[in-house]
Amino acid sequence: MGISTIRKAVFLDRDGVINPTCGTDEFGHSESPLRLEDFQIFPYVGQAVRDFNRAGYLVFVVTNQPAAAKGKTTFDTLAEMHALLLTEVLDTGGGISRIYTCPHHPDEKQVVNKTLLGDCACRKPKPGLLLQAAREFGVDLRYSWMVGDSWKDIEAGKRAGCRTVLVMSDRNLAEQLVQCEPDFIADNLAEAAAIIRKEERDD
Repeated sequence: MGISTIRKAVFLDRDGVINPTCGTDEFGHSESPLRLEDFQIFPYVGQAVRDFNRAGYLVFVVTNQPAAAKGKTTFDTLAEMHALLLTEVLDTGGGISRIYTCPHHPDEKQVVNKTLLGDCACRKPKPGLLLQAAREFGVDLRYSWMVGDSWKDIEAGKRAGCRTVLVMSDRNLAEQLVQCEPDFIADNLAEAAAIIRKEERDD
């Protein structure tokens, strides 16, 4: 297979990379937006996705979203957030091929919808969502990237065989670095896009 025929991708975590988180929950973990009006997309996201596309990358969002399982939001609200994201990116000339979501959570104390309780294969740090995208779209993960703000994102990317960029969001960077070794660290998605473009030129 020639290099020009390789189908490659950039996988993006959502909260902390595409949009801000909304403080912390009762367990001290970052809280996802629970209402559509709380879902604020960072202003550089559309251009970053467009730049990835122009460099020949498919773009996927791969995100753990257990808030519906916890009874904090609904799947309809989640769908509205993702429709807004897809539209905003499209309006800037970019395209997200698909948004892959893990709705499960393994802690029965937190889960209200027990059908979504469990240690699934799609919840990061497991690489299930990335592997699913690779199967469905014919992506070569060796030439792909995972961009996220948590050690779980970096671990999922490494398990899938991708290069990785850790974005410094509102999480404690030092705490994340204790648990993972990203290939690169960036202030935000715009800087991550610049890193990936540079690496693309240097390869």
